[in-house]
Amino acid sequence: MRWDAHRAAEPEVAKSLHQFVDEGVSAAAKALGRSTRNINRIARQYGIEFSTNTEATRRRREPERDALASQIRALAGAHSQSQICQALGISRFILRDIAETHLIDIDSRKRATA
Repeated sequence: MRWDAHRAAEPEVAKSLHQFVDEGVSAAAKALGRSTRNINRIARQYGIEFSTNTEATRRRREPERDALASQIRALAGAHSQSQICQALGISRFILRDIAETHLIDIDSRKRATA
């Protein structure tokens, strides 16, 4: 495909990128037959942000994750990780990341055997 044809197809590529937000740039590039550089440029141009963990993304998400820390701390004593995730609408990966950053003990198995 010629360069101008690639440019003409960018709005359609941008619409397709939303389904790859959680999977990342590489998955989008492979599925759409574009380079990661091209996918990143299109995503930036259309305001699409991937869930991948770059330093800039981490800094941007920090305030909202900090706000969740107090809620996690309150739920951690009596609920399992999956219950906390379900209550807050977050993934276990995010839960563990927040808990590690804020030194919150979310190990419900340890409490059950004690």
